[in-house]
Amino acid sequence: MRLIRGRRGASRSALLAACVAALLALVGAAPAQAAALGAAGSAAAGSAGPASGSSALASAAPSAHANAEVKADSDTVSLYAGDAGTTSPGAAVTVTVSLGNATPTPVDTGSVDIAITTGPLATRSALDAWTSPSGDHPATRVIATDLTPAVPPGTTERVASVTIPAKTVGLSGGSAVYGLKATITEASGAVGTGYSTLAYTGDTVQNKVGLAVAMPITVPPTAAGLISSDELAAYTGTDGLLTRQLALAEEHPAMAIGIDPMIIASIRVLGDSAPQSARSWLQDLADLTNDSFPLQYGDADVATELQSGFTSLLAPTSFAYALDERNFSSPLSVGETPSPTPTATTNPFVTPTPTATASSKLPTLESLLAWPYTFAGIAWPADDSLRGSDVEDLVGAGYPSTIVYGSNTNASTLGVTPNAPLSVKGGTALVADQGVSDALRRVVGATNADEENAALASVSAQLAEIDGQSDGNTIILAALDRDWPSGSSEANRGLTSVYNLPWAQVSSLRDALNAPHTDGLALKDVTQDADRTANVKTLTADAGSMDAFATVLSDPALLTGNTRNQLLTLLGVGWLQSENNWPAAVSSFTAKARQTTSSVNIDPTGKITVASAQSLIPVTVTNSFSMPVNVVLRATPSNGRLEVDSDTSKTIPAKASAKVLVPVKAKLGNGSVKLSLQLYSPTGLKVGTGQTAAVEVHADWEGLGALILGIAVVLFFGFGLTRSIVRRIRGRGKDASPSDSDAPDDIDTPVTRDDPDTAGAPDAGDDGVASPVPDTSDDGVASPVPAERSAERGVEAPAPPESPAHSDEGDQRG
Repeated sequence: MRLIRGRRGASRSALLAACVAALLALVGAAPAQAAALGAAGSAAAGSAGPASGSSALASAAPSAHANAEVKADSDTVSLYAGDAGTTSPGAAVTVTVSLGNATPTPVDTGSVDIAITTGPLATRSALDAWTSPSGDHPATRVIATDLTPAVPPGTTERVASVTIPAKTVGLSGGSAVYGLKATITEASGAVGTGYSTLAYTGDTVQNKVGLAVAMPITVPPTAAGLISSDELAAYTGTDGLLTRQLALAEEHPAMAIGIDPMIIASIRVLGDSAPQSARSWLQDLADLTNDSFPLQYGDADVATELQSGFTSLLAPTSFAYALDERNFSSPLSVGETPSPTPTATTNPFVTPTPTATASSKLPTLESLLAWPYTFAGIAWPADDSLRGSDVEDLVGAGYPSTIVYGSNTNASTLGVTPNAPLSVKGGTALVADQGVSDALRRVVGATNADEENAALASVSAQLAEIDGQSDGNTIILAALDRDWPSGSSEANRGLTSVYNLPWAQVSSLRDALNAPHTDGLALKDVTQDADRTANVKTLTADAGSMDAFATVLSDPALLTGNTRNQLLTLLGVGWLQSENNWPAAVSSFTAKARQTTSSVNIDPTGKITVASAQSLIPVTVTNSFSMPVNVVLRATPSNGRLEVDSDTSKTIPAKASAKVLVPVKAKLGNGSVKLSLQLYSPTGLKVGTGQTAAVEVHADWEGLGALILGIAVVLFFGFGLTRSIVRRIRGRGKDASPSDSDAPDDIDTPVTRDDPDTAGAPDAGDDGVASPVPDTSDDGVASPVPAERSAERGVEAPAPPESPAHSDEGDQRG
């Protein structure tokens, strides 16, 4: 039901009178004159209001006008006719009216007029126009008037409940839907108008409409990938969300349920540590007889995936990160027969995601997700989200049926309400009737009896209109949404009332699939919001970078499994509700992804000097991630002065740093080299950001140093040998000096040997060395050259003649 809000201000005459009175007071007019004008204004205001209104209210006309402006578009009027908005021939009609005052000032006492259209609303289009504030509103007649009490600010009150005799209502003939209207007025003017309907059963036989209902079993959107133990305990508690959903499904076994596999997996991964209420809930879910089908994991929106460029739908890859052997004293007993749930065959990310090898005690991916669904191939995207090509792609992905909201088709343009099935290439879509679905969602989501009955009146009118067009073979589908009320009893009562309407009969999802197809029904393309698909592309890019980073782990599934599940939950249909702040969740995921991928880095290096032909350059790698990582360090020199032997592999402990030694060889030539350092995973994918090290190569220092050392050694030993020789020569000179002193200084001729063979020849000495030729003086007599004079002339002085002692010594030396 749609409500009209508003209030007319005080009458112009009252306002004019008040202004004149104020003016006269300012200029000092007589009090009597002001009083007279005020009284006139009060009379005028009283004539404009209802007969039962008090003229005393007119004195407050200016302030009332101000209040009306403050309350404009804030006072809401709602109404409904008793018995779910229906009536039968000869029955009185009770109309209940409520007023919601969202303003800071009270609504004064007043009256309400209840009117009915002079003729029926013949079509669903006319019905929609009647409940629309800007729609076509046909003529009405007032059938009741009642007084209304004051309504305090910020409250909603039931202001009237009027029972109107059947004669006054004046309905007859066949089944039809009429419009009801309630207008509330206070002394200052109209407060607001509300619209509803009255479905008249008439005296004709109805062709009941088959009503199939699909209900999702989901939880509020999350970005965690799994539901925590504490959340499960709350959801499956006595009045928890999942408990209420299960109770509603149990009370209405014909209703089909779409189950989020994340709920099942979240309970099972906890094993023995799962809350007892959650384990009991899972068993109760297995005991249901309702038709069932799986939603995407995390209730991910398939339309968003396809329109964001995914070539295949995402699915979980691993739960190894969430499993603890201590929670599985024995292998998991699933207790259900697995069904072929469609899974993605292609990973859209940069790297393939390995599946962890589970121990014998730990459950497998398949056992955690297994469930005996009645249907395994029904997709349920968000309302108004699909293109025709998306439905065909879903058929190719293993979903032959897709639930499509009515506004995503041309159903409103057809002369009759179409049946649920719609033929698509390769499969059959199921169209959820928009009007009935909207009204039924309000019934299930009502928080009090007045809200529930107002919503029931809308459902009654919708089904009565469809019944009037039906040939007896109409089966429609109503799809509930992902939002749930605070109590299950109200939802159960409301849904029971709908099934008990005179125009409805219970049908199943299978009945809806097998109903006759309606000619002319077709899909209408709806494109996802560009901002949403852009955010999804950002999410998938970040998830891909984390998948790439995961290859540094010994078991990449410990990260990739968690990443995939978080991404799926971020694509949940529930995030489309603005109050859930999806952009903040996207930003949080992006920040976490960037923190993860930058958690392993090379520390900056100082200036490095290579002074030998072969060296090991130490490089520090820091790992701030929560698990050990395996990295390969690759160093690339900028020129040929340096050569790197090979890449270096290293395991860096969690939350620690370690040195990686890079083996290098220096080539000929000195100079500077820029050494580019980059980490890679064992599979060859880049990890972190690179660094550049400045290296000074002085490799020939080693050869030069050896040469200098060799020269030093040679010089050292050469110096020592020379010194020894000089000492020995000096020693020999000292030994010869006594014989020289024995010879007289005035001897002019040398000593000659008696050997006749050598007479007159220079003495060669015993060692065969010729003695030097004596110097010849001017008188022809040879005289020895003193050693000092010979030295002065640069001529070596002849050795003195050897004495026999020296000869003996020379013989001994010889």
